[in-house]
Amino acid sequence: MLAMRKRRNPDGDAPLWKLAVFELKCFVKRRLAPKAIPVTAPEQPYLVVPILGQSNAFGMGLPLDRDGADKAHPLVHQWANSGPSKNTVVLGVDPLLHETPSRRVGFGVTFGKELATATNRAVLLVPCARGDTSFHPKNGYTWDIADTKTRRNLYREAVSAIDAALARYPRSSVAAVLWHQGESDVPLMSAPEYQDKLDALFGDLRTRYGPEVPIILGGMVPEEMERSGKDYAPINAVHADTPHRIPRTAFVPGIRGAFNSDVDRHYNAAGLRTLGRAMWEAYRTIDGTTDLGPQS
Repeated sequence: MLAMRKRRNPDGDAPLWKLAVFELKCFVKRRLAPKAIPVTAPEQPYLVVPILGQSNAFGMGLPLDRDGADKAHPLVHQWANSGPSKNTVVLGVDPLLHETPSRRVGFGVTFGKELATATNRAVLLVPCARGDTSFHPKNGYTWDIADTKTRRNLYREAVSAIDAALARYPRSSVAAVLWHQGESDVPLMSAPEYQDKLDALFGDLRTRYGPEVPIILGGMVPEEMERSGKDYAPINAVHADTPHRIPRTAFVPGIRGAFNSDVDRHYNAAGLRTLGRAMWEAYRTIDGTTDLGPQS
């Protein structure tokens, strides 16, 4: 008698045909990405801000307001992670150039604008997020710093991008790390295992970029947690408890009433801008006494 075929976890790896189509779309997006706006590097070192995580970190907010709320700030730049401008510094404006170019609004630019305005220093965003990714290996991607088998380790790719930016501008330093992730791990990993992997990632970041680098976690969409039918509470609790486990971290609760639609329960553009400002305020509670102003 033939063994019964193992039922596929709908929250795990997608069918191979669907993965192939999705990877082809990502390839096309990278090839078709327009050349970004070049900038002149500042005389003073950059305040570097990596953006790590999954879709809300990547930026899924609508609508994009290029001439209003999403207008560029001259002191906010980005280390392009895709497209013809890859591995160069360009204007830091939504949509950001993650490893696949975004098409919508995220929270990173808003945070960068607040930091640049407060310090009168140039901010270099390093966008390294990718949608539907997790610590648990999924669709060939992982954030697990110890994983050496999965096809693409997004943490190691992020570190390579951060290191490249710091090597290009060697007096610059990581001012803060912005993290938003967890949704894809909810059905795939227990909260204790998730906590271990999250804390290991944060610990490795600080080993590399300084033991006191502030790390700001953004909360997941409340309506997604309530309506998805999945138990988000344990991983949400891990996020909320992080400041009690790890010094100089902050958790920003999710913004209610700020998602795209019932079909697309990602933060909308206004919600992500609000989240970015809230992350800035949380950062100030951690680093409010640190002088990040103009250097002599």
